[in-house]
Amino acid sequence: MITLRILTALVGVVYAALSIATYSQLSYRWEYLGFWYQPPSIWETSVTVVLTGLLGMLLPVKEWTPTAFIKWVLYFVLITPALIIPPQQGALPRDILLTLFALIFLSSAFLFVFVKDGRPFRTIFITPRVLEWGVLMLWGAGTLAIFYVFWGQMQLVGLEDVYTQRDAADSISSSAIVYVMGVMSGAVNPYLIVTGILKRRPWLIAAGVFGQIVIYSTLAGKIVIGSMLLTVGVLFAFRNGRVIFSRVFAAVSVFGALGPALAISAPGGLAATLSSLIYMRILILPGVLVGVYTEFFSRYPVTYFSHSLVGRLFYEYPYGSASVGQVVGYYVTPVAGDDVNNYVANFIAGDGIAGFGVWGVPIIFGITGLWMWILAKCAGKLDQRLTCGMLMSSTTALANSSLFTTILTGGGAALALLLYLHRSAEETEAAGLRQQTDKLSPPGAASRIL
Repeated sequence: MITLRILTALVGVVYAALSIATYSQLSYRWEYLGFWYQPPSIWETSVTVVLTGLLGMLLPVKEWTPTAFIKWVLYFVLITPALIIPPQQGALPRDILLTLFALIFLSSAFLFVFVKDGRPFRTIFITPRVLEWGVLMLWGAGTLAIFYVFWGQMQLVGLEDVYTQRDAADSISSSAIVYVMGVMSGAVNPYLIVTGILKRRPWLIAAGVFGQIVIYSTLAGKIVIGSMLLTVGVLFAFRNGRVIFSRVFAAVSVFGALGPALAISAPGGLAATLSSLIYMRILILPGVLVGVYTEFFSRYPVTYFSHSLVGRLFYEYPYGSASVGQVVGYYVTPVAGDDVNNYVANFIAGDGIAGFGVWGVPIIFGITGLWMWILAKCAGKLDQRLTCGMLMSSTTALANSSLFTTILTGGGAALALLLYLHRSAEETEAAGLRQQTDKLSPPGAASRIL
C-alpha cells in the first residue's frame, strides 16, 4: 500500500508539472480570458508541484468506495489546477496567494483523510422491475419534454459550432426545462448507460446514449458528450469488479502528456479545437477561475452565499440582477452592452471564494464533504462499477459549476435518489430469493447441513 501511495504522489507531480506546461502554452492564446502568465521563480513553482503531488498520497488506495472515487476525480480535475494555476498568474499579492494555497491544500487533506462512507441509509421495498419501468417512464417523459420545448431548434453540430448552436437555442429555454435536462443528463441517462453495460442489455445503453445526444442537440453542452464518454471510460479502470490503479495512472499520464502537445498546435486545426474545448475549458479553466475569483473578491464585496436561493433568505445579494459569473466576467473582459462573458465557476471559486473570500474555501469543502457522505450513504455497498460510473458525470461537473447548482439543477439530487433506489431494489430482490430458498428447503435441511 505504501508503494501505491508513492506511485500516486509521483503521478500527481508529473500531472501537475504537465498541467503547468499546458497552461503556459494556452496563456499565449487565451490571456484575455484571465489566463495571465507571470510565473514565480522555478523554486517556488517546484515547491507548488511537489506539495500538490504529496497531497495525492492521502488518496484512498484500497478500493473505490463512493467517497474514495469522488476524491480521486476531484484531485485531478479540480484540486490540482486550483493549487498550481493561481501562482502562475502573477495577479495575487503574496500573502493572499499563500493563504489561498494553504487553505485549499489543508481543506483537501482534511477531505481526503476524514470524509468516510458511513453506514448506509435503511432501504425501502421496491422491486427491480418497478424501478426499471419507473426510470424508463421518467426517461420517456423527460425526452418528450425536451423535444417539445426545443423542436425546430435542435441540431447536431461539430465542436467548432457549439456556441453558435447554444446562442440559437438558449433564448427558448426556460428554468423548468433546465431542471429536466439536468436530471436527464446527470442521473437518468448515465443510469441507463451503466446498468445497460453491466447487465449486457444493449437497448438500455441505446436509450441512455440517445437521451444524451438529444440534450446535446439543444444547447450543445459539450460536457454532456464528454461526461458520457467518461462514464463509459471509468468502467475500463476495473477488472473483475475491482479497480486497477495501474490503469488509472496510465490514463492520467497519457491525458496529462497530451496537454502541452495539443496546446502548441496551430490555430484552426482539430488539435487546437480539442485543446480549447478539453484542456482550456475543462481542465485548466477551473484553476484559472480560482485565481480570478480570488483576485476579484479580494477587492469587491463577497456574497455570503446570497448568490444561491438559500443564502438570499439571510443576506441581500450585492450585485443586482447580474449573476456572480457575469460580474466576474465583466471584470476580466469588460464589454459594452449585454454581451457579457459568464464566468461560471467550480465550487471552490463560485461558492467558497465568492461567498466568503479565501476563508470560504474550508467552509465549502466542509459542505462538499457532507454531500459526499450523503451520496455514500445512498449508494452503500453497490457494485463499485455501477456507483463510479454513475458518479462520474456529477463529480466532473463540480469542476465547472457550483455545488448547489450541481445538486439542484445538475441532477445531483436525482442521482443520489437513483443510487438509493437501485440499492433498495437489489436488497428487495435478494430478500425475495432468500424467502424462496427457505420455502423450497425441506424441514431439518439446515440442521443436517450443519
